Amino acid sequence: MVELEKEQKTEQKVEQKETPTIYKNYGAPVLFIIIVPIILFYVLKKSTTVSQNIYPNWISLIVLVLFLLWGYGSLRLFPQNFDGPKNVDGSVPKYQGNGFLFWIASVIVVVCVCLKWKKVPEMVTTNFIPIIMTFNIFGLLFVGYLYFVGRKDYWGKEEDDKKEYSALFRFYRGLEFHPRIGGVDIKQLTNCRFGMIFWQVIIIIFAFFSYYSGGFNVAMWVTVVLQTIYIAKFFWWETGYFNTLDITLDRAGYYICWGCLVFLPAFYTFTCYYLANNPSIISGLMGCVILVLGCWFIWMNYKVDKEKEDFKANPDCKIWGKKAEFIAPFHHSVVKGAYPQNAGIKEEEGKKSSKLLVSGWWGKSRHMNYTYEIGLSGCWSAVGAPVGIAPFAYLGYIIALLVHRIYRDEDKCRVKYGKYWDEYCKKVPARLIPGIY
Repeated sequence: MVELEKEQKTEQKVEQKETPTIYKNYGAPVLFIIIVPIILFYVLKKSTTVSQNIYPNWISLIVLVLFLLWGYGSLRLFPQNFDGPKNVDGSVPKYQGNGFLFWIASVIVVVCVCLKWKKVPEMVTTNFIPIIMTFNIFGLLFVGYLYFVGRKDYWGKEEDDKKEYSALFRFYRGLEFHPRIGGVDIKQLTNCRFGMIFWQVIIIIFAFFSYYSGGFNVAMWVTVVLQTIYIAKFFWWETGYFNTLDITLDRAGYYICWGCLVFLPAFYTFTCYYLANNPSIISGLMGCVILVLGCWFIWMNYKVDKEKEDFKANPDCKIWGKKAEFIAPFHHSVVKGAYPQNAGIKEEEGKKSSKLLVSGWWGKSRHMNYTYEIGLSGCWSAVGAPVGIAPFAYLGYIIALLVHRIYRDEDKCRVKYGKYWDEYCKKVPARLIPGIY
């Protein structure tokens, strides 16, 4: 009987180990490569009231080429070299640190174009679905190219072979961490200089389309202003973005490259797209309240991030008028292969002095910056409340994304810091909202 129970437990463990592998190899790739795009285009089609255009056309092709050239040119013509953190394979990725100037130039250009040629906002808005369809075709071809040229020799291939990861999963996850084409880093090009700047440009175009077709709409302009401030903050801090999970842990594959070439332009802009097609009417007073509240969330998100940046620069700094408190300096050693950021590094080379901040907002919640980001998303979605729940789609998505990211980040930290992370969690028990979650 005892032996039988042991065998059953062993079988359960085997099943538990095999299930994630099946999901990784086939489940997640099929979901995101096939099902998500179908749902995405269905939602866009159902949301439009201004156009029946759905297939790629010359307008959508011109838009794709213009954004690729604009983003690529910003990285090649006006270089401000910036070295990112050392990568898992030992390389140091090279970036350009001119993000905020690029954002300013992009905003000026699109505003001038919309003022000078008033048909442009209508032309782009009525062809938004064809534009996203064209982006999708290009995104698939681009990711396919990255997979094809890197499939035979990339860092970690032996480990992938050992784990028997399928070709479909490798296409979905990506192979190389920082591939370069034409002298530019692919992640910076797709994430920042294509996806994020398209988000900025297209919502301005939607705002002008709304104005030219129906006059000034409070809801539209409030959400555009809030999103613009948020995007401006991103480009102001673009070099800091290179330290995030998207850059340090994700490989350049379908998940991140297609996501920034297609999903980000289509879905992150959805609130404005929906309001351009289905105008929402709110009072000027309500618009002001939402705008002020949204700006407050942006400011608080900035303050939370700045506390950590100040602490990194000077651990003896003061936060909230007091000397910063932290889990005492220590040296952690990364177990080989356990932590993706340092996998393959010899243990003696993987030792690093670290401090976990427990002062200010970082003493209230482990991810308070996410809390304020969700609040901001709620504000720029709330302006669409009079026309239903569709404008809140992004809010639901960002909550799911950030909660998932919380657990992903904490798994990484638990391996990296060991018992010190447990000590930190006891001192700061809240993940997102103090006293609630």
